[in-house]
Amino acid sequence: MNQQIFRYSFTLFLAAFLVASMVSFSYVQGQPADSSVTASVRAAREAGVPETSLNRLLMLAVDHRLEDDGVVRLVNFLQTVQTENLPIDPFMGKIEEGLAKQVPLNTIAAVLAQKLDDYRFVKSVLARTKTAKDQEISHQDLNRMVGSLDAGVSREELARFILEASTEDLSMLARATESMALLKQIRFDESLTEEILFTGLRRNSLTPSWDYLARVVATAKRRQISDDEIASAAREALEMNRSFADFMADLGFTPRDLRHGPAVGRSGRRDQ
Repeated sequence: MNQQIFRYSFTLFLAAFLVASMVSFSYVQGQPADSSVTASVRAAREAGVPETSLNRLLMLAVDHRLEDDGVVRLVNFLQTVQTENLPIDPFMGKIEEGLAKQVPLNTIAAVLAQKLDDYRFVKSVLARTKTAKDQEISHQDLNRMVGSLDAGVSREELARFILEASTEDLSMLARATESMALLKQIRFDESLTEEILFTGLRRNSLTPSWDYLARVVATAKRRQISDDEIASAAREALEMNRSFADFMADLGFTPRDLRHGPAVGRSGRRDQ
């Protein structure tokens, strides 16, 4: 416990030192000290940006020798994200990735702006649904929906799917949008994909175990099982509220097949 307290205290001290270093660095160059970094960090902190995120950003700024105006730009961006009640970690990930690859700051800023626009777009679509008006979507579920855009679903496809979906469970809807993107990557019939997912949403049966749907489908296709056969088994299981294990059994699979199935992931945007 004492060691954890020491680490936390040291982290706070280091963050304060980094801010002071950035401000005093201007003196070393014979220029007036620029307090904009300190001011922007203070404003971001007051807006609710987590201390851990600010510390990460300041350490990155020192490691990559960012100019003061670049640091202010990134801190102000995080403040915008926090003010709009969006998850900060995905944006921090983009910043870290860009700096690690020595991407110019203007390019990183453009990527961040695109991602911010994606989040705003998804939230605007959700605002048109009754379900989202009655409950607040979690950051995790919002991340999954936005992630479907990175995985190959167009904005038009995502909006239509969300608006046509019949569900009162936003987590289930997020699971469905992610599955739609993954099934698109493995070229599963799109009309059958919608039939499967809409059945699960309508019957409220698209439970967390169905997160493995795309992996099972990919394995089934490798075994020459047709899309129609796969869809029929999935629809029946979801319609009858049967388990995902039952669906796998209908296709002749066991849980062991999940450990050896092909991986699926991002494939790139289609609407930008």
